[in-house]
Amino acid sequence: MESIKHFFLLLPLLLLTACASDRSEGNAVPPAEDLSGRGDSVTAPVRSNEPVTQAEPVLGERIDGPANIRNSINGKLLFTLEDNVQVTSTALQNDWYSIGILMDIDKNEAELTKISAGRKITVEGREVGFLKSDMEVYPSSDGTRAWVELIGYTHKDNIKPATIIENVLADQLQTISSNRTVDEFRTFIRQFQLEKTDQLADLTVYYYYENWIEDPSPMWRIGLVFRENKLIAILHSRPLSAPGTTDHQLPRAFDCLTYNDINNSGEIVELFTRFVNSVD
Repeated sequence: MESIKHFFLLLPLLLLTACASDRSEGNAVPPAEDLSGRGDSVTAPVRSNEPVTQAEPVLGERIDGPANIRNSINGKLLFTLEDNVQVTSTALQNDWYSIGILMDIDKNEAELTKISAGRKITVEGREVGFLKSDMEVYPSSDGTRAWVELIGYTHKDNIKPATIIENVLADQLQTISSNRTVDEFRTFIRQFQLEKTDQLADLTVYYYYENWIEDPSPMWRIGLVFRENKLIAILHSRPLSAPGTTDHQLPRAFDCLTYNDINNSGEIVELFTRFVNSVD
């Protein structure tokens, strides 16, 4: 994140199985030969596609749980997380996500190298799960809080679809008016707490960062690009489509959707190509 912020300062000239039934306790484990991660669809709990109904913002992916988190696809059980816990995730691969949370530790545990099975997992003071295996850890601190990163794999059915930003945005893009004004995206911006910058030429961009699992200084995952209050382009690092747009591949696995009713899409693509190439 710091690299992107630094870039802005230079811009006055110019982002065994786990599954639907793979829960923390009390559910049968699917047969070892079932490598799909889905388990027994007959007895698996019904999973909800409804939006998260809570006072707090969605912010990011939420566990549909309780859910088991493993050290690899169909791998060893590491820890469990309760329902609605917020996580960060990588892109989906073979129906599985790599997910991560920042677990609280005491500030006097700065030399900690291992946390033991059975320990409760807390995040910002709230209990969200517990460890099922010993894990090696590397403590971090900001002076007021100390934490360790817990990272593992979970099946896609253990993430609430309505908390995945691309899903929510794709639905929104199907229903907006031809005016595509900022006001039509206010709820979406608030749900995911998108940040804002006005430092890209005459554009305003509302953006959402990629995961910290793969990059501690991530690029943008989503960027809504407005000119004069109208959406003209969408930056994205994961699959996304929108009616009436053309998708342009940018460097570093980044894409830019430009609306077909704007007459300077080439300039937008060029601007964000320079942006992507300039960020470390």
